[in-house]
Amino acid sequence: MPIKFDTTNRTPLTEGGEGAIYEYNGKIVKVFKPHIDLSTKERKVNALVKLALPKAVVKPIDSVTDSRGRFIGYYMDKVTGEEFKRLSNKKFVTANNIDTKFVLSLLVKVKAVLDEVHKKNIYVGDLNDQNILFDMSGNIYLIDCDSWTVGNDKCSVAMDLFKDPRLKADNFNADTDNYAFSVLAWKCLTRIHPFGGTMQPDMAILDRMKKGISVIDRKEVTLPRTVKSWKGFSPDLLNEFKAVFEKGQRTLSGSLEDMLNNLSYCKKDKEYYYSKFSSCPYCDSTAQVNKKPISQGTVGGLKLYALYDGENIKTVFDRYTYLDNDGYVRNGMWKVPYDTQFRYYFLENGAWISETSDYFSFQTDKIYTIDKKFKTSLEVEGNSIYFISPQNTLVKMEVMPNGNAMKNICKVSNTAYFAVSNGNYCILNYYAGKIIVNVNGANAVIDYNGDIANYGIHRDEVTGRWLILLEDTAGKFYTYVLNGNEVEYQTDAIKYDCQLNFPCISNSTIFIPIDGKIRGYNYKKSAFKDFECGVVSEESKLIKEKNKFVIVNFENVYVLG
Repeated sequence: MPIKFDTTNRTPLTEGGEGAIYEYNGKIVKVFKPHIDLSTKERKVNALVKLALPKAVVKPIDSVTDSRGRFIGYYMDKVTGEEFKRLSNKKFVTANNIDTKFVLSLLVKVKAVLDEVHKKNIYVGDLNDQNILFDMSGNIYLIDCDSWTVGNDKCSVAMDLFKDPRLKADNFNADTDNYAFSVLAWKCLTRIHPFGGTMQPDMAILDRMKKGISVIDRKEVTLPRTVKSWKGFSPDLLNEFKAVFEKGQRTLSGSLEDMLNNLSYCKKDKEYYYSKFSSCPYCDSTAQVNKKPISQGTVGGLKLYALYDGENIKTVFDRYTYLDNDGYVRNGMWKVPYDTQFRYYFLENGAWISETSDYFSFQTDKIYTIDKKFKTSLEVEGNSIYFISPQNTLVKMEVMPNGNAMKNICKVSNTAYFAVSNGNYCILNYYAGKIIVNVNGANAVIDYNGDIANYGIHRDEVTGRWLILLEDTAGKFYTYVLNGNEVEYQTDAIKYDCQLNFPCISNSTIFIPIDGKIRGYNYKKSAFKDFECGVVSEESKLIKEKNKFVIVNFENVYVLG
């Protein structure tokens, strides 16, 4: 219900061009000044009262009248916060430990609110960095919504430095809001207006806005030293800002959200940057972002993508690691100069491991060199390294910043092979006439009279079974599926033209790479099914990830699905 409010003997908290703000019973009352068109304001307030809007919008709860029942304003919830304008102040953000990640999170919330109000055909119009508040808990508040465009009642004024130069009359809409938001976002993230700085020859900022001469990639614009660098922005986000400021684009994508969801922190520069850079762009001027997956079209109705920029790849080592044409081994944003005598792995924390036939090395607080059994393999998961010691013991080493935790898992035979998947292990202990398979401590015995020239050990992540593939020196293949300590399936009828670590297993189906196809064999149903895929050959390693195949070739990594 409307409340009656008498301003006599009341001192306003603050006063603006349109009205005065008073505190009343824990709420806030806004009373319009006499020169304001009260009939328009009353329609707009009544409409906003009835609308369901995001909580971040500080909208009218009800109207306010004078002692005669005449409309004079409205009341609303009281909120406290800082104006977004403070985010452009270096001293303020430094004193309050406000970082790029926090600013991005605020901006993403504002953008989400704008998307919601736009769906109701409501437009802020006068969107700027003084009518949006935030607090240190990450809450945002959009105030002064009585000035918004609601229905046929238009926003009548906007701050020039945020106003879309393409605006016609008072036709505020989603496009003009998106332009103003882009100005706001750039200013908060870089501490400079997108058309700030000084030009030679000088040009007024409003004229530069009309002509699209922003600060991005402009040598003729001199920037103040307080500006915060945008080197760490994702290329998509930077290109979107440039398209809005210079090319007339007004539709915003998800590049801001993508930036927030993919951040890394550089301890040296004490700054966040887009995590898909090969290295910190503030430290390394050559840092690059891997291009988006390149569509290869469709195969059998499934999309096929190349994950990396093939022009920069000399050869692929595994799912996440490749050698580039500049002589670096790369894994995500990490890189290390390549030396032909080593095989390389990367820990989750970015530390790299170099392996030879009888030892491996890595560096955290210092350089560690660990002996392993000659010509045995290494398995790396997260920040853990699994290896067989010279004492014939499977060891798990957890790498930590200030030391390493070593755990002996179990003894193994003199000839042993193993694999690890999501913390589960499978060990093949080879003896004359038999193989004892240790799966997480449970043993299964396989009668085996041949030798082992080639092997593959794979885990079915759906069922928890293990697939063991063996080839003897006579070229005969053996396939085993283990369920715990029981051999659930075995055959010597399947021939493999690929290396035995190239197939995979998922949901009781063995997938084998062949020329131009992925061949699936469901051992429970004894049924084969081929999936056509031109990038697959006998030299492709297959990985099943839910409903997709990852295809690791020497020239690139592909995703089918």
